[in-house]
Amino acid sequence: MSRKLNVASALLVILGIWFLLESLMMLFSPEFYLDMWITMMNEELLPPTISEISALGQNLLEFMKFTTQMLGLVGLFGSLLFLAITLIPYRKGEKWAWYAMLVTGVIYMLGMLTFTYIGMTGHASVTILLVILWIVALALPAKEILHKPSS
Repeated sequence: MSRKLNVASALLVILGIWFLLESLMMLFSPEFYLDMWITMMNEELLPPTISEISALGQNLLEFMKFTTQMLGLVGLFGSLLFLAITLIPYRKGEKWAWYAMLVTGVIYMLGMLTFTYIGMTGHASVTILLVILWIVALALPAKEILHKPSS
């Protein structure tokens, strides 16, 4: 195990913990998460508040909470899998784990960047920091992992 792999794994663990905390917040505090998400939307659109959504109909708010919780549950399982792959096979330098982190990261990071670009979230600096962490975590050991003979 090389130092580069340990550093890259640590960076991916930071990402995994971020994903885990975000999914736990969605799962156990959907109203807070919805309120935070609504307030970070583009201010020019004047998004509705939670109380305004509730005034439209309690079923709508309950559906939004349920959807947020289900997204949190999926995110929880995804982040636990991400952390497991990061801590065991990626740290050992296995090629499939590097490709898994590449594909997972491309899907997640492109989604985050797209939402940030169209103004649906207000934390662009956090998004950019997470993307940089992901790129460094993949680029740092790439030569070592990809040039290793397949087992």
